[in-house]
Amino acid sequence: MGPKGMQELGVGIMQRARYLMMQINSIKGVTAPLFDAPHFQEFVVNFDATGKSVAEINEGLLAARIFGGIDLSDAFPQYGASALYCVTEKHTKADLDSLVAALRKVVS
Repeated sequence: MGPKGMQELGVGIMQRARYLMMQINSIKGVTAPLFDAPHFQEFVVNFDATGKSVAEINEGLLAARIFGGIDLSDAFPQYGASALYCVTEKHTKADLDSLVAALRKVVS
């Protein structure tokens, strides 16, 4: 792959993560805090304003054949109903858009 290939891979992952965060933030009641620093792969998504637990969100996503984020509610109760999401080079724009569409449906 080489240094150039690794750089391209990393930049692509950061772009995908930023894109997904921005799309998630367009869903009413769901937030993925955007920071000035880039994210590499992982970020936290909060569902407090939806009135649903992460378990309920993940159950709805699973019905759409999508694995939801890792539930952080027990380990980090100060973050409320939050989950850790991860984006990799394997995720296409269509994959990310499918997740966003499914999340919209689950939280509505």
